[in-house]
Amino acid sequence: MKIVYCINSISLLGGVEKVTLVKANALSKIPGNEVWIVVTDGQGDPLIPLEGVHVVNLDVRYYDKNVGFLEFFRKKSQHKKRLKECLNSIMPDVVISTGRDEKSFLPSLQLTSKPVVVRELHLPKHFRLIMAENWKKKMLARGREIYDYHWKIKGYDCIVLLTEEDRQKNWRGWDKVSVIPNPITSTCEKKSNRTAHTAISVGRLSEQKDFPALIRMWKKVVEQYPDWQLEIWGKGELENALQQQIEELKMEDKVLLKGFTPEPIQKMSQASMYLLSSKYEGLPLVIVEAMSVGLPVVSYMCPTGPKDIIDDGHTGFLIPNGDEDAFVEKVCKLIADEELRQKMGQEALKASENYRIERIAQRWMELFQQLLDRKRKTN
Repeated sequence: MKIVYCINSISLLGGVEKVTLVKANALSKIPGNEVWIVVTDGQGDPLIPLEGVHVVNLDVRYYDKNVGFLEFFRKKSQHKKRLKECLNSIMPDVVISTGRDEKSFLPSLQLTSKPVVVRELHLPKHFRLIMAENWKKKMLARGREIYDYHWKIKGYDCIVLLTEEDRQKNWRGWDKVSVIPNPITSTCEKKSNRTAHTAISVGRLSEQKDFPALIRMWKKVVEQYPDWQLEIWGKGELENALQQQIEELKMEDKVLLKGFTPEPIQKMSQASMYLLSSKYEGLPLVIVEAMSVGLPVVSYMCPTGPKDIIDDGHTGFLIPNGDEDAFVEKVCKLIADEELRQKMGQEALKASENYRIERIAQRWMELFQQLLDRKRKTN
């Protein structure tokens, strides 16, 4: 089976980029498969080494400096032409949009091999509306949703979501929708013994992750358990504001902004629980990675992902969005009850096996075959 992923870059640090490389490597190892990744901006080495995967650089260069409005549309036209030529030379069975600049036109390309065309969604359907701060931004978000989900997306043979929660809430009645979660992209042989007086959270220091709320809640936790610390790993535009908040709360020795780490899973293995306070997610792989080193998780039930991953009361605790008192209560429960913390951590470790790349790759192969069989019957 010839499989092609379309993406802008495989060298820029990002979750979609890393997941794409991991999946491409796994699929290329399956006998009978050939896998390509077609990029528009090919500068730099891949985030992780590729194993038997072909890379084609279309050299469109969306990420050049000072790309204005007219120049962007010129590049889009160039992208469309070069991608069509590339795919017609490969003659693929399956072409996958990772949701980058190809997503709006990929199904409209007239390709000789007539492949199955798949669109991946890495965020919940209404993430734009969730983050819109006022009515003007809400109107813009709604317009972009109509353009994408009610027009452009209809040309795909299948739309693949990350969570069952997203499908049940937002895609009822759509017969071309499937759910396949992302795989774990990092592993760590060392597992947590859950004895360190440390909680951890990882992510970009941005509005989406709502670290200000997490810091507020941790203030209440350390009032009861002053010997515990919270480590926040990541960089982002809110770093200075978060540091100021920590200082105003006099929590400099209780909340530590640790900065960027290329292997956050190694840091997780040294903690005793994972905390997530996001406003929205696609499928938060940081939760799965934390579980894979044996950490119980306390998480808001943000759209989407935590409800798919966490078995409430067994592998962690799910908290209603914005209920800071309930969040603090469950964190304190895990701190106070070491037996519970140990038990939940072991259950979390077992549950993380469902996200191993071997299992996820097999689910993708089954989907590809179903789609190809269906297409052959209709042609």
